[in-house]
Amino acid sequence: MPTEQTAGAALVEQLIDRIKERVGSGQFQSEAAVREAIVLPVLQALGWEIFDPNSVLREYTLGSRRVDYALSSMPHKTDIFIEVKAVGQAVGADKQLFEYAFHEGIPFAILTDGREWNFFLPGEQGSYDERRVQKLDLIERPTKDSVEILRRYLEFGRVRSGTALESARDDYKSISKRKTAASKIPTAWHELVRESDEYLMDVVAEKTEAICGYRPAPEDVEEFLLGLTKGSPSGLGSQKPGRSSPASATPTQAPLASPVSERSIRYELFGQAKAAGSAIEALIDILRTLANRNPQFVERLAPAVRGRTRSHLARSRTDVYPQKPELTEYTIELVPGWWLGTNISNRDKMKIIQKACEVGGLKVGKDISIQLPNAG
Repeated sequence: MPTEQTAGAALVEQLIDRIKERVGSGQFQSEAAVREAIVLPVLQALGWEIFDPNSVLREYTLGSRRVDYALSSMPHKTDIFIEVKAVGQAVGADKQLFEYAFHEGIPFAILTDGREWNFFLPGEQGSYDERRVQKLDLIERPTKDSVEILRRYLEFGRVRSGTALESARDDYKSISKRKTAASKIPTAWHELVRESDEYLMDVVAEKTEAICGYRPAPEDVEEFLLGLTKGSPSGLGSQKPGRSSPASATPTQAPLASPVSERSIRYELFGQAKAAGSAIEALIDILRTLANRNPQFVERLAPAVRGRTRSHLARSRTDVYPQKPELTEYTIELVPGWWLGTNISNRDKMKIIQKACEVGGLKVGKDISIQLPNAG
């Protein structure tokens, strides 16, 4: 049977820090890796006896189907279903999990890809999203917040006493949740603008293209959004001398051919001074160089740079922008069998370079030295 006492918060905190580091560097390549190296250690740290098959049931059978884990805090009582997916592959799996939990009468269900943890009350009213009492992103949330949430809903002692389920139901009913979310809307908007969020940039670019028939370069959308955070209502209307106006932008085409986005970029790669006609050309050169040094580099980098709406790196060009098939033309074959999305902001280019250094065991500023406009 599971132990009465869970590990302290400090132990869970250390575990979450290690998981965040490894998820960020793309070390979890499969669903099996998420199950064995993330979910089970988290359960163990929260007081579950993971080697007791009567407590943590693996591949729990439901007729012809199976759920990854069923948790039982006491004999003949299943408390929680946990469905596990590979990192970035949990979208749409909530329906499957709800069907499992509903037919078995399980009051609490968790869907996770290792990075994101979604906590549901399947028996309550509303859509899937409305029955989700918490969405936890281990990368985005402070570690202490993550520990508090995991212990609140998943700590063994709280599950056995029924406190965890009561807390989840209280959170579902509480109107304070909605008030808190509403109060954070201005902060969320500021962060989206400041960070040049990929979805926000896509929306602005698509609306611009709908109005004039031309798709603006990612750098121009990024510059406009950054202008909003600096109190400049005109955005690109206050252009630097010598910059082309938006009206001179070329029609939608491969971004490497767009004169608006081509700015000379100087950088150093392993001590060698280099120059490129644009930021995307510099990124391509850096990634190809690293790929030539290590045959497994691109495969390890791909999951580490996967975004919410795009993959950045994928085996096929249609998988780079899976939700935006019209952006397929904004791809280039980086190395044989791997495609890179080129419709990205300078901020995202820098994030990819930083992740490339993490995956390759390199140092930004030493092995690779580069600065891109508006990427700070």
